[in-house]
Amino acid sequence: MQEAVIVSGARTPIGRYGGAFKDVSAPELGSLAIKAALDQANVRPDQVDEVVLGNALQTAEAGYAARLASLGAGIPDDVPTIAINRQCSSGLEAINLAALLVKTGEVEIAVAGGIENMSQSPYLIDYKARFDGLGMGDGALTDSLVKGLGCPVNLYHMGVTAENVAERFGVSREDQDELAAISHQRAVAAIKDGRFDHQISPVTVPQRRGDPIIVSRDEGPREDSTLERLAQLSPVFKKDGTVTAGNASTINDGAGVVVIMSAEKAAELGIKPRMRWHTRGVAGVEPAIMGIGPVPAVRKVLKKAGMSLDDIGLIELNEAFASQALYCMRELDMDLEKTNVNGSGISLGHPVGATGAIMTIKLMEEMELRGDEFGLVTMCVGGGQGVATIFQRTG
Repeated sequence: MQEAVIVSGARTPIGRYGGAFKDVSAPELGSLAIKAALDQANVRPDQVDEVVLGNALQTAEAGYAARLASLGAGIPDDVPTIAINRQCSSGLEAINLAALLVKTGEVEIAVAGGIENMSQSPYLIDYKARFDGLGMGDGALTDSLVKGLGCPVNLYHMGVTAENVAERFGVSREDQDELAAISHQRAVAAIKDGRFDHQISPVTVPQRRGDPIIVSRDEGPREDSTLERLAQLSPVFKKDGTVTAGNASTINDGAGVVVIMSAEKAAELGIKPRMRWHTRGVAGVEPAIMGIGPVPAVRKVLKKAGMSLDDIGLIELNEAFASQALYCMRELDMDLEKTNVNGSGISLGHPVGATGAIMTIKLMEEMELRGDEFGLVTMCVGGGQGVATIFQRTG
């Protein structure tokens, strides 16, 4: 088996729902990230063997968004593209698949990551209208975004699964709000300190009137998301619940891409590897408490790698909801001081299909700054799954 190494990584800023990227499609965001990652690695588009991109909210008007992103980045027509959909972990699984393709010798150079524009999720009419017509009277529209954010098994919002976790495992409202406040504090500090500057590729967005605007910062983190203000918010998914808009991840737009190649190819091209793909673990859990997915996934990946959590210097655990993130950290005995050190889904946002790739890029950049040898990216998955991947710094 060959060694798969990541030689570059670039992402767009993460846009808020209806924000700067509401008129910039997922393929366009993906193309920009691909170009930036290739430029960073000094790899030409025609040197790429395959493109693997995660995209969770796939719709007819951009039914093969991954392919459109690839072609839009100038990658030749004869380079194949595959779209990956494992819901929240789509971007991470795209990186995992690309790494496995490299390790098995199927490809030498791959572009991998994730793309998503949740702001552009369309409204839908039931398929029966195609065959039976709407007839007389009103016809209902279905919000594909809300549908996409629902549990596909139990047919209720993912927020209900977060309430289930909080209730079943005793995660208090106060603890959830505290984690949310910490997430915002860390993300705001990271932006002020310029810790994201190298990884972000600014996006130029045309305006109907006036000059284009250049978006170079994540739109989500808020200095005013204090514990006191978060405590004032009402529950969203359950009358007497604990999950609010403030301690849950947000709806977002963005893209993140890495360039993966064999260590041999990197040496041949004179490119210095930044991070080695190490081990992957995936697990299934009860859909009603899907947020606990990282627990068995992390245990599985550590066992496969012959490691313990003490060997991991830095952790990216997606904050889909504070309740599930807290449960996972407690159950796995994760150190908060090395977990989500620059914020996560609650503060930065969760552009579903892109999040795992963005987390991987954040991990790589921070490991280099801190000098950590091993890092872990893990996240829960709608429908009841968890994914975890270990990376090793090579610099």
